[in-house]
Amino acid sequence: MIHVGVDLHKRFCYMTALDARGRLITAGQVPNQQAALRTYFGQFRGPVQVAVEACSFWPAFRRAVGKRAEVRMVHPQRVKAIAAAKLKNDRIDSATLAHLLRCDLIPEAWMADERTRELRQQVRMRATLVRQRTRLKNQVHAILHQQGLCYEGSDVFGRGGRRWLQQVSLPAAGGAAVQVYLKLIDEFSAHIQAQEQQVKKQWEKDARVIWLQTLPGIGWYSAILLVAEIGDIQRFADKRALSNYAGLVPWLRESADKRRRGSITRVGSPWLRWIMVEAAQTALRKYPEVQRWAKLLLRKKHKNTVVVAIARKLLVAVWAMLHNGVAYDEKHFAVC
Repeated sequence: MIHVGVDLHKRFCYMTALDARGRLITAGQVPNQQAALRTYFGQFRGPVQVAVEACSFWPAFRRAVGKRAEVRMVHPQRVKAIAAAKLKNDRIDSATLAHLLRCDLIPEAWMADERTRELRQQVRMRATLVRQRTRLKNQVHAILHQQGLCYEGSDVFGRGGRRWLQQVSLPAAGGAAVQVYLKLIDEFSAHIQAQEQQVKKQWEKDARVIWLQTLPGIGWYSAILLVAEIGDIQRFADKRALSNYAGLVPWLRESADKRRRGSITRVGSPWLRWIMVEAAQTALRKYPEVQRWAKLLLRKKHKNTVVVAIARKLLVAVWAMLHNGVAYDEKHFAVC
């Protein structure tokens, strides 16, 4: 068995190949090109294992390697805990991965299948478009605020608000900027609507999406994003594993008889953490069972802390629903 450690970069990767006894076979840079990667792995005779850290390039790397080697994706944070070093460069990093792979000490990360990766790209693009549109709307509000203008209706970007914007008196530069922002907002809205229709058409009848929409604070988009970010629920052994993946658990430092707890870790998927906090805020506003549960906490904790607690509690319910294949039941919220 040949063991290859790969330190990936944008234009090249540094590879170190070891035999079963840990003896160096080859080490050096290889361009991130399909032909070059295939040539590199084609030189070996016999089975080959490859360890590569999780990064955005790993799907293309795996396709280029093909059946020439078994690719194992490494969890970056965990491998740093195992192989911390003061001296760090490409050669040392790739050699460390190769040695850990040879000794079967690789902390593996889950490799999402192609369908899950495509769904993630779709839902993340929709979220990014919405954020960019929100920034443009904030620019319009800022210009109006500078002129002391305030729309009395509910939405300055609706039909009534657009008519009001055409009638108000703005300086030449401010008025021109508002018109440009409005055109860009309309373009973003069109792209968002098209993306929503595409995602809905493909996923709204998925059983997991239907189950998740019964949970407080979860709409169709939130449900689809949860399916995309979680992927295979079986990769999470229990509810705490999923909460840890979302970064919604407090960090803990324990030594001898001393124990310290802090704020949430914020590691793992930022998209999963973001959507659960959004869902928690909606649930706290609209759902009586959530309000009843949070009432006691609000007497002792800051509202933001309570929102995070609700987000974690909802995520625990998500794990149970997906793991057991059931819809949400209100009576279980108090004990989940």
